[in-house]
Amino acid sequence: MLFPLMSTGAINSILFGIYGNHLRQLRRVCHSDYQREQLEYHNMFMAGSVAGFVQSFIACPMELIKVRLQTHCYYNDYLYGQRRTAFGTFKRIVKNDGISGLYRGLLPMMCRDVLPYGIYMLVYRHASHYMENSDFVRKHRKPSNAINMNLLITTFAGAWAGVLSWVCVIPFDVVKTIMQADENHKFRGIMHCVQVNYRAYGWRSIFRGSWMLLARAIPFNAATFLGYEYSLDLCHNY
Repeated sequence: MLFPLMSTGAINSILFGIYGNHLRQLRRVCHSDYQREQLEYHNMFMAGSVAGFVQSFIACPMELIKVRLQTHCYYNDYLYGQRRTAFGTFKRIVKNDGISGLYRGLLPMMCRDVLPYGIYMLVYRHASHYMENSDFVRKHRKPSNAINMNLLITTFAGAWAGVLSWVCVIPFDVVKTIMQADENHKFRGIMHCVQVNYRAYGWRSIFRGSWMLLARAIPFNAATFLGYEYSLDLCHNY
């Protein structure tokens, strides 16, 4: 429980840090305010994709350890009375597969994270802008409830961004998880993993857990962007 919580927080911090820095760099190369405004959504998409690419290399070992813990640890506790820790899992992977073993499932993870994180950031900003200019918000926004209205916008925009960015990449996440849970190296790559599961379980196998992923995406991404916007406000105020 502790390792997934800590790793998720660390990964999100890295992701948004890279996104913010790269977005500022892209804005600086614009020659005018007009050009900056015209390229804003393009720059957000590019910054999100770059952030997704970089964080994949950092997150892959963390997700591998998390998957191994979640799929093997409790089974071993029950069967053998053993308890595998995060560090013990790390040592076991390095011992059996070397450092490269920590990056098992990297390719499907990059397919899941690189372009979708660009979509993620783009959808959030577009949804926020749309809601801020909607008739409902204009009608109900008052000085007395401005903070609550901003929280509402951030919550819905974050949830919407999470759902849309996940819809397209569920098969990649399923394949990544299957490959990372496989300690015996039954799968040679993405296509082999898909073929084996398709023959055994049909095409629905690469969409397993879809509803749980989407249900998780709503509160998780709403909370993520609430924390992100709150942290930005604190930094700007100090």
